Amino acid sequence: MAASETKERIAESLASLLNHNTFDKITVREIADEAGVHRKTFYYYFADKYELLAFVYQRFIVETPRREKPVTLTLENWRPETIQLFERIADHAKLFLNAYPYDDGVWRQSTNEFVAARLSILLHAMPEYRYLKEDVIDTSAEFIAAGAIGIINKWANDNFKASPRTVLDQITTANRLFNGILDRWKLS
Repeated sequence: MAASETKERIAESLASLLNHNTFDKITVREIADEAGVHRKTFYYYFADKYELLAFVYQRFIVETPRREKPVTLTLENWRPETIQLFERIADHAKLFLNAYPYDDGVWRQSTNEFVAARLSILLHAMPEYRYLKEDVIDTSAEFIAAGAIGIINKWANDNFKASPRTVLDQITTANRLFNGILDRWKLS
């Protein structure tokens, strides 16, 4: 079996276990047994179960679906691409709800980096922000991403009752409100 197949099988094993148990209750031994590998094999690919969980988040939730040609995020397609991300989160609700409350910040860190990187691309593409220094844009993207992750976590805590479109609208509205406050603050 190829190395990438083994790594994927270990990830799929954790994802499967998360459908029935919370992350804090799952051991490396259980993951290895579920994958049909030795514990040493697990540790060859992952330092610990938290590193594996970050890989599972990326593989099952954050990554865009495998396509023939990767999609470049633009000002024109960011809304549908973001809704697809939220749909993947909702599609993996059981995995997500059984993992993120027990993951010691793995979800927040890995997803914040992913979201901030994409926001930075969008901010750089906006004509009204082209005069800003790169570090200002990147810091702004990190700030907005942190707020977005907070709204996503609130959505999860509410058992994903709202639609992905509603969650995106909440994030967009919160960002507009914050920008309005800053604009008024600058004027006073």
